[in-house]
Amino acid sequence: MTSDTRNKIALITGGNRGLGKDMALSLAKLGMDIVLTFNSNPAEGEAVAQEIRLSGGRAAALRFDLSDTAAIDGFIDRLKATLSETFDGAERLDFLINNAGIGRPIP
Repeated sequence: MTSDTRNKIALITGGNRGLGKDMALSLAKLGMDIVLTFNSNPAEGEAVAQEIRLSGGRAAALRFDLSDTAAIDGFIDRLKATLSETFDGAERLDFLINNAGIGRPIP
């Protein structure tokens, strides 16, 4: 764990598999706290978060479907609650890794 990453929180969209999962696990090994999102497979998301927790890190997995623009406000509310409950009252993220992709503009 380095002092540059300790107590930092990264949000990784699509962090339940593939490159997103690899990034989540790698950053957690550096001591970073992880919030990862998944779209349709909560078991995958929770498995990655659990792997991070079992190795001594802090992690949470949240459902987020970027194609559902009406759900963005609800996601933000869940994210704020998760930061407060899981990450000692944190109110902000330090890093965003926008790994989930969709070709839809969102204002």
